[in-house]
Formats: sequence, C-alpha cells, structure tokens
Amino acid sequence: MMCQARFSRAILMGCLVLTLAGCSALTGKPTPESQPKPLETVTVKVYYGAPDAEHLAAESNQITKDSLLMQRAMETLIAGPKNKKLWPVLPAETKVRSVVVKDKIAQADFSAELKAKKSGGSTEEILAVSAIIYTLTEFPEVERVQILIEGKKVATLYGHMDLSEPLGRMAGLLKE
Repeated sequence: MMCQARFSRAILMGCLVLTLAGCSALTGKPTPESQPKPLETVTVKVYYGAPDAEHLAAESNQITKDSLLMQRAMETLIAGPKNKKLWPVLPAETKVRSVVVKDKIAQADFSAELKAKKSGGSTEEILAVSAIIYTLTEFPEVERVQILIEGKKVATLYGHMDLSEPLGRMAGLLKE
C-alpha cells in the first residue's frame, strides 16, 4: 500500500511539473523556442518606367531572402513602383511562373497576360523587356535573360523585339 501511495505521488508530481512547464503557452507569453524567426530581407533594385517614358529608373525594394528571391523580384516589378513618379512597365495581371538560372542565364517564365494584355509600341516593349533584364541582372549570377511565356520561348512580346535568344542589358536605357 505504501508503494502505491509513493507511486501515485510521483505521478502527481510529474503531472504538476508538466503542467507548470506548459503554462507559458497558456498565458500567451511566448517561449524563446516558439518565437518565429524574423524573415531576412535583402535590398534589390527593381526597374520601372522613368517619368520621361523613354528610360528606366531603379527603385530599391526590400524582398524576402529565400530560394524564390528572383521570382519575388519579378513579382515586385509586376506590382509596380512605390514612387508615384515612376510607372509600371508590365501588366498587373501577369503572374511569374518561375525564374531558373543555369550557366548565368535566367529563364523567366511568365503567364500569358504578359503578352496578351499589352499592345504597345516599340518603346513600351523595349522598356518592358529591359525592366525584366535589368532587374534580374542585378543578381551577380545572371548575365542574360530568356523570357518565356507559359514555359515556351516567344519570338516577341509586342512585335518589335526578337526574344528568341537570351538577352543582356541594352546600353542607354537608364535615366541618370
């Protein structure tokens, strides 16, 4: 009988210890282990149309640093600038399907809205394509960009530029 009482007390004490240990979760006070780690961000230059509508201008953006960093940079480009003097160069309905880098070439795959929602002239096409290229070539592992629509190479976006091969930065497009 004495052993049984000691055993019962030991179980009760164990339960009490476990209950008290879990109290911080019940009181709403987070324990160090339960605190989410802050997301690390990185500053990335994203390029938009300059006020003169003939050049690109950079805007610095904080983007979550993770395995989808380049895709997030493209999503930021599509979302448009914070600076009201700059203007978006890609249709807001466009989705980024993926961005994959191999041999210093980024393959940026977009939804069909990138091509279907615009019918601009040559300057609009140059700025749209160049904004993608300039933004992605901000990353040291990218030298050229191949633009894809729905996973396939396209000849052109709006009929003025040859997009069948990867392209690098074009000189003279930045507004100083």
